Amino acid sequence: MTRTLVAFFSLALSARAAIPAPEQYFGHPIGADKKLVRWDKIVEYMKLVAANSDRVRFRDLGPTTSGNPFVLMEISSAENLRNLDRIKALERKLYFQGGAPTDAERDDIFRSAKSVVFISNNIHSTEIGASQMVVELVYDLATGDSPRVRKILDNVVLLLEPSLNPDGQILVTDWYNKTLGTPSEASPLPFLYHPYTGHDNNRDMYLFSQRESRMTAEVLWHEWFPAIWLDEHQQGTSGPRIFTMPATDPINPNVDPLIYRLNGVYGQSQAAALEAEGKTGIIFNSTYTNFWQGAMAWAGWWHNQVGLLTEVASARIATPIVQQKADPSRAAASPTPQAGGRGAATGANAPSDFESERRRALEHPDDPLPPPRDITPRTEYPRPWLGGKWTLRDIVDYELIATNALLEAAADSRETLLRQIYNINRNTIDAGGKGELGQDKDKLYAAIIPVAAQHDPNEAIELVDKLLIAGVEVYRAPAAFKQDDRQYAAGTYVVPFNQVFARYAKDLLEKQTYPEVRRAPNAPAEAPYDVSAWSLGMQFGVRTEFAKTALPAGLALEKVPVTPRFLLEVAAAGSNAWRFPYNGAISAMLVNRLLKAGAKVSLTKGEAPEALVSARPDIWNKAVAGFEIRAAAAAAKPAALATTLNAPRVGIYQSYDPSMDEGWTRWVLDRYEWTYTRLHNEDIKAGHLRAKFDAIILPDQRETAILEGLDYKTIVEQYRGGIGETGWEALRQFVAGGGTLVALGEASNLLLDKMPLAVKDLKKTFTRDQHFAPGTIVNLQVDTAHPLGRGIAAETWGYYINSPFFQLTEGFSSQKVSVAARYPNTRVNASGWLRGEDLMYGRAAVVAIEMNPGKVVLFGIRPQHRAQTHATFGMLFNALYWSAEGDLSSAKVQ
Repeated sequence: MTRTLVAFFSLALSARAAIPAPEQYFGHPIGADKKLVRWDKIVEYMKLVAANSDRVRFRDLGPTTSGNPFVLMEISSAENLRNLDRIKALERKLYFQGGAPTDAERDDIFRSAKSVVFISNNIHSTEIGASQMVVELVYDLATGDSPRVRKILDNVVLLLEPSLNPDGQILVTDWYNKTLGTPSEASPLPFLYHPYTGHDNNRDMYLFSQRESRMTAEVLWHEWFPAIWLDEHQQGTSGPRIFTMPATDPINPNVDPLIYRLNGVYGQSQAAALEAEGKTGIIFNSTYTNFWQGAMAWAGWWHNQVGLLTEVASARIATPIVQQKADPSRAAASPTPQAGGRGAATGANAPSDFESERRRALEHPDDPLPPPRDITPRTEYPRPWLGGKWTLRDIVDYELIATNALLEAAADSRETLLRQIYNINRNTIDAGGKGELGQDKDKLYAAIIPVAAQHDPNEAIELVDKLLIAGVEVYRAPAAFKQDDRQYAAGTYVVPFNQVFARYAKDLLEKQTYPEVRRAPNAPAEAPYDVSAWSLGMQFGVRTEFAKTALPAGLALEKVPVTPRFLLEVAAAGSNAWRFPYNGAISAMLVNRLLKAGAKVSLTKGEAPEALVSARPDIWNKAVAGFEIRAAAAAAKPAALATTLNAPRVGIYQSYDPSMDEGWTRWVLDRYEWTYTRLHNEDIKAGHLRAKFDAIILPDQRETAILEGLDYKTIVEQYRGGIGETGWEALRQFVAGGGTLVALGEASNLLLDKMPLAVKDLKKTFTRDQHFAPGTIVNLQVDTAHPLGRGIAAETWGYYINSPFFQLTEGFSSQKVSVAARYPNTRVNASGWLRGEDLMYGRAAVVAIEMNPGKVVLFGIRPQHRAQTHATFGMLFNALYWSAEGDLSSAKVQ
């Protein structure tokens, strides 16, 4: 035995002696029935392992949204960790950071670099298994001395985020332990399991609104640049036991084809290892499509990273479930599942199945599930799950096998992987330089973001910020230039496509065209699994353009190192008085600051409204701190009508059947410095709402969820039910007393069904086969003279996701019904996939009803959808200002 191996075994034995096994440390086996390890204890154990192992490093990347540790574990051999800076430098060079590697540097990468694998877990905190599994994984890698472990440690650097949602992990663990042994055991948490986003946090990997997303992006695209990213999830309880890559059609043309091949290679290495261990129910090419910017690791595809997803069947948190056994002899007689295995869909393609499964679990939690329906063996599902008992330990086992299999495959293919990633990066830069990324008819060389031409220049800065977080190189033109016969002003941002993350920038900024997928030539087009559009420029209201010829050879561009400051054009409006454009969310944020500080603010009327401010200089200076102040041009008109703004008293309904839209709404209100109060069922039922609030927001939620909530014996009693008829009567009285009720998305139907409003929801009259949109960016026309349209672009974009769209009907003379935003008479679809587009032509998207004295505002679109739709934030904000504004008066404008 060599001295190196002797030393290795000696250190391994020493580490094993110093580091207690998880079962010993936590007092129970990991994955034991009805036992969960809380996040703080996981962190405590990870610190202990790192302190006693030279293979493991512990890093606290910073506080989460709720102030908990957000952890990254760096795991490799002791020698690799001693040389971690060099390995990191090689990985950065592999991704062409600081320029293309020389031939000698390239060969050094192939010879000396490691397979850097990033694994993220537990972003959906009810998908608890991965946060438990990682404890055993880290222990095995820290103390193991098998040839497999040595091979992994020598050839791989593992970057492990034990939980992407520590706040939710704590909430779920505490709630489960609180209900354990009661009739409510494993009942759903009555609040979102992330402070803002709930299940939507994996939809944040291009907006980066959340702290956890930004810290993850820093590791991925600024510090480490891993070649492989695995994100570990759980899915429903009744179908296959685990999904591994590859996913199913369609593919996205902006992804390098080799990435899709590698997704299959590494995903199938996981599936093969599970099969070898005798596990059943392993499926691929199912449910999840290769097209969308969705589940976390898939964002890596456009960053030239292998992006893998696993979805393991769930238990009732840590409580086992039992599923009746299927008869395998009936498999041959049963209909063959549809192409791609998509009959097993549990996402947007099968919402009724998901909802029925959820309600069955709430009504009869101890009853066995019906037997599996998909039991036909086939290429993507050779050994179907036939039913039986399923436990948290089963989840841990499946995930542990799949994770180790990936690490071993990455170790075995180290040099091949490095060569392939190098080729992808090299080809991306070369293709981008030739304007040949994707499969576009025209050549595209760069994205151009003109600032001066935008309705709200600050949204162009917001867009640049998101690109920078994602590792994209953004440049600024210090002087005017001409491109494709168009003149661009100084200050225009340019994103050249001859860069390593050009695929991501292009995909994020351009219009999405979802490919048609049909099972047969005459069959209807198949709906996408999830969102089909994410064009961030459109959602921000920023008009982006593309260079169709090479950028001018002499064009001088300055690299943008950090996000620029927001701009504010200001003119004096008298003594201690100022005026600035009211044209978007940032201007509303400034108005809120000023109102809170005691300033007087009013808004002028017209196509280009301005905020008029009267305040002490110290109040003004504090409010505008951090802005880049620019002197505005002199006013063209000496006077204008203005309306006084007051800080509205806002309430937002928070159901115990949690709504993600409610969480996102709170995030938007917090981000733009609104003050609000959360209202639960008991607060609504108590009545006397008008004395406390000017506006109440009902977030997007089904009418039955608001009125009835979750009213099952398994629900903890204080969280059962909804607002009921008592609560509805309180809301009606609130409007009758002069309050403004703002309904978002599906919540509009509560008002339409309960009040005599001259508005009809047309969406309810069509079937899914006639009209369907899983997530589409639409064109909007806005009445800028309407109180809801102030400061909004007359033509802009909104986000539509199977929400109501409206037709006005006959109404009472006591009510004034008006349309604040509508869909155009043609071309509703701006980006993505939309079935039955013609049914929306000319229909209303946002409607206001003035009830004398109260008001009702119906948002068919969700104006704050996942905090992405900056272009329509202002309409929601205007509804809140409208609820408390003063009378119109003649105001001198200096």
